Amino acid sequence: MDFNLQDSKLGKKASTPEKYDASLLFRIPRSENRERYGIDETNLPFVGFDVWNCYEVSFLIDNGLPVSRMLKLIYSSDSKYLVESKSLKLYLNAFNMDRFGKTVAEAEKRVLDMISKELVSLLETDVQIVLFNNKSEAKQAFSSIKTDLSDLIPIEKQESIVFSRFKESPDLLHSQLTETIYEYAFHTDLLRSNCRVTNQPDWGDIFVRLTTKHEIDLSSIMEYLVSFRRENHFHEEVVEMIYKRFWDIFSPQKLMVAAMYTRRGGIDINPMRASHAELLDEILISNIYRVEKTLRQ
Repeated sequence: MDFNLQDSKLGKKASTPEKYDASLLFRIPRSENRERYGIDETNLPFVGFDVWNCYEVSFLIDNGLPVSRMLKLIYSSDSKYLVESKSLKLYLNAFNMDRFGKTVAEAEKRVLDMISKELVSLLETDVQIVLFNNKSEAKQAFSSIKTDLSDLIPIEKQESIVFSRFKESPDLLHSQLTETIYEYAFHTDLLRSNCRVTNQPDWGDIFVRLTTKHEIDLSSIMEYLVSFRRENHFHEEVVEMIYKRFWDIFSPQKLMVAAMYTRRGGIDINPMRASHAELLDEILISNIYRVEKTLRQ
């Protein structure tokens, strides 16, 4: 399948489909953005997952009774492709008026099997899919990262910074190499970037764990994250860009960068990248638990 974003539904008017249609799905290769930022796909500097929460999933059983669910989709960052979000929305909407079994359990199984088969074929990778209802248990992701970046920087310092650069600017990042090992763990809701096609704003909460011999000027991280405000990228690309900049500039022993993005079109996307598998948040990638929402979500 050749990649041409103009062939997708992204940024175009589209009617809600009435019947299941696998051809609605569209994939995007990760390679284009990775090449631009020096990420070698044959030797990725991270492990990770993309976790999608889809809140508008519904289908009928044979007597016309609707079944409403939330779908959690999980697949690895080492996949060659990512699924384009509007195509996934339209694809899931195509189930709304179709009938899939005599019982709720039968219909759920059939729908899960169909979605799993189509996404595995599309993305050419293993895919985990689970359906949740409103009784399913929810847990908070990144619960151990309690500190807000803004609380680590005096408010007087924040108010004295001249924030004037709104295109991704890694030269804003500053640190001092030492013989001491520093461990940083923080989150922030300052991230805003824009959709690569529609230019609509995307809001995200960033979570970072970083172990390094660099004493980092944390206000420079604030400036750097603010510099994404006029960047146009998909969510997964933004997280990988931030990870790669931190990796190159701070030479960390350990690093984890993740983002939980605001829901758009009934879907939120949550990419996570880490230098070591033990840094991956187990709740975010769990197929047992729903994830509690951040304030922005």
